[in-house]
Amino acid sequence: MSQPETTVYVCTVCRAKDDPEVRPGHALLEALGARLTAEDRAIVAAEPVECLGVCSRPCTVAMAARGKWTYVLGDFDNVADVDDLIEAARRYTASETGLVPKKDRPDAMRKGIISRTPPAPKG
Repeated sequence: MSQPETTVYVCTVCRAKDDPEVRPGHALLEALGARLTAEDRAIVAAEPVECLGVCSRPCTVAMAARGKWTYVLGDFDNVADVDDLIEAARRYTASETGLVPKKDRPDAMRKGIISRTPPAPKG
């Protein structure tokens, strides 16, 4: 079985602003695991990551794939935005460059873009 093309890295370290005991990324990662279908898992992997450096936005992910632009997205509601995040990952995977046109971005992706980074140089 081949590796999924796209990885959604979920920050699991940052704490919620109003409750320092809560780590929203953990709940988002669990929700992704529960909602990704077998078909989705063939193209998208969800992985925990220690820090994405966006601590003021504690529910943050990075979406990356070899040879594609990388998106850093934040301000997710760890439950309500899961379907939008999965749809964003599908559209990202379907894009040759990783760039998803603004008109094609699910709402949570459109509102949550923190940055996008070009692919690493080849060679």
